[in-house]
Amino acid sequence: MSRGEEANLDKKDADGQARNIALLIIALFLFVIYFWREFSIAPERIRLSSSPLKKQTIVEIEEPSGLSRVYSLPEGSEIKNGSKITLHKDGAIDVGLMSGEKHIIFSIPLDINKAAAQDFEALPDIGPKLAERIVETRERLGGFKTVRDLKRVKGIGDKKLKKIQEWITVESNG
Repeated sequence: MSRGEEANLDKKDADGQARNIALLIIALFLFVIYFWREFSIAPERIRLSSSPLKKQTIVEIEEPSGLSRVYSLPEGSEIKNGSKITLHKDGAIDVGLMSGEKHIIFSIPLDINKAAAQDFEALPDIGPKLAERIVETRERLGGFKTVRDLKRVKGIGDKKLKKIQEWITVESNG
C-alpha cells in the first residue's frame, strides 16, 4: 500500500472514530434524559384547605421490651395529650410525661409545673444550668401560676420568654 492510501485510511479511521464518539455522546445524552424524566420525583400538588386540622391526642407507649411508639388518638380521649404510658413485665402500668424533645417534635406545649430539668433543655436557648434554675425556682415558689412567672428565674427575661413561649404552658399548679 502506498503512503497516500495509508494516509487516506488513517483519515477514514479518524472520521469513523469521531462519528462513533459523537453517536455515543448523543446516545448517552438521550439515555440520561429518559431516566431523568422517567425516574425523577415530580412535585406533588398539595391542596390547601381553610378548614382547621382535627385536634389529636399524642401519647407514647413503652412496651416491656423497651420499644417505644407514639400514637395519635382522637381528641377527647381520656388519656392526656403528651402522656407516656410504660407497660412493665409484671403487668404494672406507669403513666408519666413524654420527654421534652417529643413535646417539641409533636408541638405539644410543655407544662412548666411538671417538666423535669432535662425536658426544659429541649427548649430553645435553655441549657442544663438554666433548666436546673427553672426547677429550683418552681420548687421554691410552689409552682408557677402563669408562664410569665418564668421571668422570676435568673437568666430568663422578656426576650428569652418570648422565644420559648409557644412551647410552654401552665396546666397545673405544682
